[in-house]
Amino acid sequence: MLIVKCAKCKGKIIKYKKIGMGRVLRCWKDRIERYYAGKIQDGNLVCGNCASLIGIDEGDYFKMDRTAFTYTGTKIKK
Repeated sequence: MLIVKCAKCKGKIIKYKKIGMGRVLRCWKDRIERYYAGKIQDGNLVCGNCASLIGIDEGDYFKMDRTAFTYTGTKIKK
């Protein structure tokens, strides 16, 4: 499980189940376990604390802005 954090204010955004060892380019909506400060605004994922854009809605997943977030935790190997 990964904890995705805002790069600007360091607030927790979401808890995400990452499968595979690659980069976090997309966050699939069905793998998001919990929303912390992450809010859906106009379909996009934004930080609830500082209103930074974290991910853009692409239907089944959010296309993540790599400079807008950091993460901690472990990835699940395939």
